[in-house]
Amino acid sequence: MTARFRATLVMESLPKKESFAKSTWRRVCEFAAGVWSTTAFEDSKVSEYARELMLEETRRGIMAMAGVSALTQLAAMLLHFRLGADGNFFYTYGLLALLSIHIVISSRFVNEISSLHLLGTILLVITGVAIMAIAHRSGSVNAALLASVVLLFMVMPIAPWGLREAVVVVSLIYLVFTASSISVYGKFEPEMLWTLQFLMLASAIIATLTIMRNAAVRRDDIKSRFDLESARKRLQLISTRDPLTGAWNRRYLEQNFVAIAREARSRGERLHLAIMDVDAFKQVNDTWGHHHGDAILCRLVSVLTGNLSGTAHVIRLGGDEFAVLDTDDDFESAVERCLKHLATDPRLLEITGEPVAVSAGFSSVGPDETADLDAMYREADAALYEQKRERRVGSDDEALRPGDSMH
Repeated sequence: MTARFRATLVMESLPKKESFAKSTWRRVCEFAAGVWSTTAFEDSKVSEYARELMLEETRRGIMAMAGVSALTQLAAMLLHFRLGADGNFFYTYGLLALLSIHIVISSRFVNEISSLHLLGTILLVITGVAIMAIAHRSGSVNAALLASVVLLFMVMPIAPWGLREAVVVVSLIYLVFTASSISVYGKFEPEMLWTLQFLMLASAIIATLTIMRNAAVRRDDIKSRFDLESARKRLQLISTRDPLTGAWNRRYLEQNFVAIAREARSRGERLHLAIMDVDAFKQVNDTWGHHHGDAILCRLVSVLTGNLSGTAHVIRLGGDEFAVLDTDDDFESAVERCLKHLATDPRLLEITGEPVAVSAGFSSVGPDETADLDAMYREADAALYEQKRERRVGSDDEALRPGDSMH
């Protein structure tokens, strides 16, 4: 009895197998929810990326759909002209061709996906209304009009709709045709009306399924492209960041100097460059070890980035040499305050037991001058070594007291 009772508990605890019908319906619902929109993702960053990407793609799709519609209407005009049909047909197809051309042109100036979808919806619905107007005018639903109905649904997948937009457009077109055909009871033959219903439903289903498949492929493509773009940006960031201090590296300075200088010039600001290094850094490494030297470099970057303006670019050129690029009017004073702070920084005093001195040289160009990285670097580097020379002279003078000799 105990064994049977345990077996019963185990069987009841196992998940019940889902029926085929329920499993299929669940998968269909999940798929439909996934393709409901081409720009709505769980990750807001992916959604923003998708909106930027889909704007241009939607514009091209609506323009292509309207272009195909214009060519179709022009072909219909020629066909009816050759067949000697009523002039109203020629006039109606001409207006539809002009509407299609107008939407092609208008799409170039629309910068919202929803507005582009609205243009496409207007084109399709008005075309449907015009087709039924021709049917009412002629008093019959002929083969040419049935073909026009099928073509109307077939051009839909050219534009990148989501399932949400596809359902709205298909429903509107279907309601237009159905309401128009039954509004005048007895005017059309029942066989032709049933044929129209069959063609509409079949074409609507095929168009909707095609749009769903395209939306699924497009969403996967957007997600893959977002992942690749994110990976590329991370790699680019890694390649331009100093792994020890987190400052930008020489590659970043060389790649972005022209853009930074151009932006400063466009704002009418002076561009400043500071070159600095740690005095007697080799002695620091030899005395306290390279890990202490690394700690000094990291603290230097931390103080600079934490106290300079938000537009400052702190760059490690190599070893203990750093550059700072900024447009702040108080740039030199701000850098000097940072360096004075480093001399009394408690964290650095714990490492070395004595103040850490950092020398700096400056150069700048005005907004009406051409900024050249090599020229600015040479000027700032010369000023840096001039400051070091003055410090050495000052130290030697301090070391010489009355009665002392240099020998």
